Amino acid sequence: MSLISVKQLTFSYPHAKNKALDEVSFNIEEGSYTAIVGTNGSGKSTLARLICGLENPSSGKIEFDRKLRIGLVLQSPKDQLVSSIVSRDTAFGPQNLKLKKGEVELRTIECLNIVDLLDKANSSTNALSLGQTQKTALSGMLAIWPDVLILDEAVAMLDPESRKKIFEFLRYWHRTNHTIIHITHDMDAVKEAGQILGIEKGKVFFDGKSDDFVKDEKNEFIINGEKLPIADKALWNKTADKTNSVFEMKNVSFAYDKNEKVKAGENRKSGCVSNISFSLHKGSLTALTGPSGAGKSTLMELGAGLLGGEDGKILCKDRPVLVQQNASAALFEAFAADDVAFGPRNKGVTGKALKKIVVDAMEKTGLDFKDFGERHTNELSGGEQRRLAIAGILAIEPEIIFFDEPTAGLDGKSRYKIMMLLRQLAEEGKTVVFSTHRNDEADFSDREIKMRNGKIIDDSFDKVVPETELPEMTPYSSVSMLEGLRNTSLSLSGAKKNKKSPVERIFPWMRIVLFLALFILCLVTRSIYLCGGMFLISIVYCLLAGFSMKRLFKAIWKIFPFIMFFAVLQLIFHPALSEESVLFQWKWLLITPSKLIFCAASMLRTFGALACISGFFVSIPEYDLIDGLKILLFPLNVIRIPVRYFILIMEIIFRFIPLLIDECISIIKTQLIRGGLGKKKGKMAKIKALIPLIVPILLQTIKRSEALADAITMRCFK
Repeated sequence: MSLISVKQLTFSYPHAKNKALDEVSFNIEEGSYTAIVGTNGSGKSTLARLICGLENPSSGKIEFDRKLRIGLVLQSPKDQLVSSIVSRDTAFGPQNLKLKKGEVELRTIECLNIVDLLDKANSSTNALSLGQTQKTALSGMLAIWPDVLILDEAVAMLDPESRKKIFEFLRYWHRTNHTIIHITHDMDAVKEAGQILGIEKGKVFFDGKSDDFVKDEKNEFIINGEKLPIADKALWNKTADKTNSVFEMKNVSFAYDKNEKVKAGENRKSGCVSNISFSLHKGSLTALTGPSGAGKSTLMELGAGLLGGEDGKILCKDRPVLVQQNASAALFEAFAADDVAFGPRNKGVTGKALKKIVVDAMEKTGLDFKDFGERHTNELSGGEQRRLAIAGILAIEPEIIFFDEPTAGLDGKSRYKIMMLLRQLAEEGKTVVFSTHRNDEADFSDREIKMRNGKIIDDSFDKVVPETELPEMTPYSSVSMLEGLRNTSLSLSGAKKNKKSPVERIFPWMRIVLFLALFILCLVTRSIYLCGGMFLISIVYCLLAGFSMKRLFKAIWKIFPFIMFFAVLQLIFHPALSEESVLFQWKWLLITPSKLIFCAASMLRTFGALACISGFFVSIPEYDLIDGLKILLFPLNVIRIPVRYFILIMEIIFRFIPLLIDECISIIKTQLIRGGLGKKKGKMAKIKALIPLIVPILLQTIKRSEALADAITMRCFK
């Protein structure tokens, strides 16, 4: 029995030259497991959006029972989470279905148990690994009990262990007679399915059984492309010039929380590294492998000088550059050629020399300058954006290059091109390191370094290396800014705090009332004695809330010049009392005791209000604020004012801000690597350096807003 019937479906995006889908027809049977396969840009994701009703077809139709509930899990899990707490995010869908509270809790527990995340129910979604975040997104979609579950490349960026667990769940879900549509370009996923629908350039090239698809080598070549050759690591060990060391780490340890440095035998948190030592040699291609959270990305950021405060030493001839996994964060200009020119232009290269560098870099990554030079960066496919980001790095002519998951989410053909480019760079004498979850890519490298729990557990390279005299590398001067942004992101979600302060132990609604009472009293008091008293009370509140006095007085010191400016204005314009003594007079400036008292009271009110705000925001994470507002605004529900819309907006804002901060961090990192941000002194130079940040942040804001809106829609919010 056909559950979904697609007939002559055609779709075109505005201003696109080619059709995304061209007269596509197929049926999905009830209880079936169908894999929709094809390369990047073939139209697979567009088809998923059309089936879910997120897009309208240009022509043709999709027939199914309108009572059919369809759930869509996207490739990027962070864009799908609505709440900052795992259990709350899973409960969002059932709450929209207006189920009873007990049933919502039961379904939340069941779905988290299915994806093996019940022990993380009260954890912050910001503190999860990529695999755990993907499971949370899956749990949230399962909680609406979808009749059809669609996975759009939902396992493409996961490590093998996480992928294995997701596939185990999918087998269970299929055995219980649920319908699954898995959109993928992964042959492992193809073998799990019973039916295959192959799409290439918007057209169907295969519709049949999985066994028949696998038998035809042409089909596998369309998905996988050419197989990577296996490198002889033993031979490379013998022939490598082991005296030509260009980069070394010596006993390097790092933890994002400086109060929790990793020691031998202690449990470590995701992303920390402990006692890392290795060296890299000119012309080598090294694979860095290990599960999500093993510390691979942290290691690369340390090596590139994008993190500071580590123990141990990092030595190198030339500072390594990092190509981040998030390619879209590395594109700053509207046109492709201008973006590649961004780095060399920061170095002062102009004219014909600049054009030659741009052309060479683009040609090396397989982007023809004539075809791609004037293309808009936001109109490129994911694979093309990845290659353009690499071209932007190659244009600054680095000697040591780190690639963080350079093939994640790419189809076989694109993967092959990227990997062959890495090999070409190594053969040209560059020192190349890349992280990967794929065994064939690790086998392709000269050397494999395996990581687990923040430590190197295996290294295929002979470690007997003579001592070299490399200069010690220092981190970028802007790492403190990056650390500040990272801490802000964590504090907004409550992910950074391990212990509850006394204020945090009281009910959320009481915290809100307490803050409002203190804040309002700070502003309305007029007597100098009352202002002083409220300032002291605010300081005590700040301490009980867990806010650092050092941070508070730093904040006061930063705004002190502005406070003094307004104090001078008050001394000028505030009227003096009649017959009081004059302490100082110069032209129109008159200072009297009442004026000084008035200025002092104003300053105390301002500092008290600042202390209240600081204490409040450090003691009430997003989920507590939402809970408190729900209780305080409950009376409005009685008179049928739709409070739930206001609550959802608040929840989305608090969920969205950390995402944008993380996006901003990625953009700043790439800016630093490509020579932007603060090399020239002066306020105008700093403002000019920040301009390239605006466009990427705006574009990412729009993209993430659209993705979050789609996720809310798919989880039955009306």
